[in-house]
Amino acid sequence: MDAQKKDYSYFQQGVEHVSTSSSFLVSSSKYLNNAQLRDWVSTHFLRRNGPDSPVPADVTLGLAQALDELRDEDAIAEITEREKRINPKFKAWVEERHLPQLTVEDFAKYPKGSFGNICYDLMSKRGFQLSFGQQYKEPESDFEFIRTRWWQTHDFEHLLTGGGFNSYGELMTFYVRHANLAQHWTAEMARIINEIQIFSAGRMVVRTMLHYPTLNLNMLDVVRRGITIGFASECIAMMRFEDVLHLSMPEARDALGIRHAIDIDTYEDDEVFMEKRLPTQEELLQIGRPDLRNVGL
Repeated sequence: MDAQKKDYSYFQQGVEHVSTSSSFLVSSSKYLNNAQLRDWVSTHFLRRNGPDSPVPADVTLGLAQALDELRDEDAIAEITEREKRINPKFKAWVEERHLPQLTVEDFAKYPKGSFGNICYDLMSKRGFQLSFGQQYKEPESDFEFIRTRWWQTHDFEHLLTGGGFNSYGELMTFYVRHANLAQHWTAEMARIINEIQIFSAGRMVVRTMLHYPTLNLNMLDVVRRGITIGFASECIAMMRFEDVLHLSMPEARDALGIRHAIDIDTYEDDEVFMEKRLPTQEELLQIGRPDLRNVGL
């Protein structure tokens, strides 16, 4: 049937068409009103992956810039002050401004197999940088401190949540943060800090479902694991990861209060997602994942 001839009136009950004298798009959503963000969402939710534009670069190709433009500093300051009044742990953490300036060499002293030694291997052998190479400057506001600390600890979260350093490992950290901050901070405070990750996570979920269907169940399992870890764990954003670098990974997780985290191998899935290989015949013909039937709700 021709799409234009279909009758959708049943589903459109209650829809009101609001008139406007504006010659530009006008919406009650500040996100929809931003042309750069609309372009980013349509591009990065719908595109395939390819070597010409690596997935990690997505957020710097318009998303971060658009969100910076939309940011209401006064409103953020007001919400942050309210959080400090009602959330003593948050207040103590923000006001302490714990931002140790560690170098790669600082991790070299930790014993083999320790959390710190694993960090050292990643930085010395794979070229990872603390704070993603961001130049450190003293935060001028509580919000700047929170963002700076997140940059500083993000790779620690990859290791401690167990998803690995690839696309789906990144997706796991997004959903850990979504669930975890909502458990320990008020909803508005959590939304402010998670804003960029909301879009970042969404584009990976949609791309998988549209273009890489053999990965769908595995992707959903990664999301599920991230949510489970986030719900059950202590506030990961406020953890002092530097205090447990001498411990083994299981001991570090236990000491910090990170629960239900196990190391999972997402390498083969990442190869398909990044279009470095095609799905095998076995993957194309596989029906479901029986192990997921046993997942508790």
